[in-house]
Amino acid sequence: MLLLPEEKAALSLRELYSSFGYKFYRMSRFEEYDFYADKKDFLISKSVLTFTDINGRLMALRPDVTLSIIRHVKDTDLISKFFYDEKVYRVPKNAKSFREIPQTGIEYIGKLSVDGLSEVIELAMLSLKKIADGRKYILDVADAGMISKLLEDFRDSHKRSEILKCLSGKNIHGLKSLNAPEKLIRLAELGGNIDKDINELDGSLTVSVLKNLKNYHNEMRIDFSAVSNLNYYNGIVFRGFIQGIPESILSGGQYDNMMSMMGHKNAGAAGFAVYLGLMERIS
Repeated sequence: MLLLPEEKAALSLRELYSSFGYKFYRMSRFEEYDFYADKKDFLISKSVLTFTDINGRLMALRPDVTLSIIRHVKDTDLISKFFYDEKVYRVPKNAKSFREIPQTGIEYIGKLSVDGLSEVIELAMLSLKKIADGRKYILDVADAGMISKLLEDFRDSHKRSEILKCLSGKNIHGLKSLNAPEKLIRLAELGGNIDKDINELDGSLTVSVLKNLKNYHNEMRIDFSAVSNLNYYNGIVFRGFIQGIPESILSGGQYDNMMSMMGHKNAGAAGFAVYLGLMERIS
């Protein structure tokens, strides 16, 4: 039987994640709507597809995998490592209707160390290499915590949102017109030599992780346009690109804030998703 590119990629990635000790996690396609209703700040798409079940409960087709996995993790004193191959249901950016989006990825849950975060980034790099299949690829890395700190004095939520929008679009003129901090503007201009740009990261945990991954520096760059959601991510964030696809095929980061919101006060987590549906765009 001839497999589609995304099916071949999913099988290859399953093998990769298993080799690093990650366990396959299977979940239901839907949860009670109330579970997502007060967590919309953590969702990529604020719209949630709902239906009423035979018992009269309002249910939601799953818009996010990470929230569902965290909900069912009980012991965060131990390190839990999962991978998944699932579909989510949401409205993609610039789309006008819900889509079924196939994705695979990993979640590393528990007390985060430099080695743990390095493992997550290394798996992101290896995932890109596998699905690129000889094409060029790049992983953009940044630190959302640095941006949060630089925006602490900006009480106007609209202005913060506009600054983040300019940062995501590498709109330097827009950042200057909004009186963004000079440091933030310098970070927005990064994107060249990683060994030079790393000096702008002020000794953050991200620096230690990147120094741990020197063998991958030729396929990485520091690019703060990867920072878009300060509610979801609080530390290292990253996006992966493959030649021939005009948008990121992989995205992830550290999301301790979500863990705290879900009641896990002293635990951290990091992970990423690979958007396999984009594979069809590779000619």
